[in-house]
Amino acid sequence: MNQTRPDPEQSPVAIGAIGGSGSRVLARIIQAAGISIGANLNSAFDNLEFTARFKTTQIVNLPDPDFFARLPEFEALSLEQMGSSGEKRWGWKEPNTHVVIDRILSAYPKMRYVHLLPNGFDMALSGNQNQPRLWGQIYLGRSVSEPITPDEALAYFCEVHRRIDALAQHPHNQSRILIVEFEALCGDPKAENARLLDFLQISPRVPLEALINIVQSPATIGRGRAVDLACFGALDISYMKTKLPHMMQS
Repeated sequence: MNQTRPDPEQSPVAIGAIGGSGSRVLARIIQAAGISIGANLNSAFDNLEFTARFKTTQIVNLPDPDFFARLPEFEALSLEQMGSSGEKRWGWKEPNTHVVIDRILSAYPKMRYVHLLPNGFDMALSGNQNQPRLWGQIYLGRSVSEPITPDEALAYFCEVHRRIDALAQHPHNQSRILIVEFEALCGDPKAENARLLDFLQISPRVPLEALINIVQSPATIGRGRAVDLACFGALDISYMKTKLPHMMQS
């Protein structure tokens, strides 16, 4: 019999982020720790089965019955791949997961979502602006430039994380959403790996040191600290100052 509804007893792990923020490192960590993240992956460890079903602007206004109808097939495929890998837990990494994570969390009450938080100013200068190009008009309520400008990139970053902040603060989600700051992960990988494993309630199949060694600080980290704040919107600068003060330029 074909499954027609998501199984609420499943406890998947999902990783989302702004594209180009370094979330592949989290995918590699949870995979090394013993979580199946799928077989159809690209070089960034994105689960392309998830991409095919959920990375479309139509998904935002898709009625709930149609949205939730996409989950069982993905779930069944993920479970099949988990069985083939010999792991006992499944999940995925796909940066765009954050766009639909509210509805996926409602389908899986036992799931855990990990969101990677980079420095917003670094992302404003990133060459990877695929997300604001795809979702910018939806999140910002206005058309965006081509190419995306730094102020548009930061505005998108702030809107995404205002939404994640609100979702994480909801009483139903306070134990189910973990925000991992990329700079903290690079600065103290031992502590952040331990925090991640504790959140996921897993004992890794490899030594903690092996997970720590996965983390490498990219040369681009901190590139946004020299940018002129005058090019950004006042509300976005205010958000960075109040919510992420340590990410402001020194």
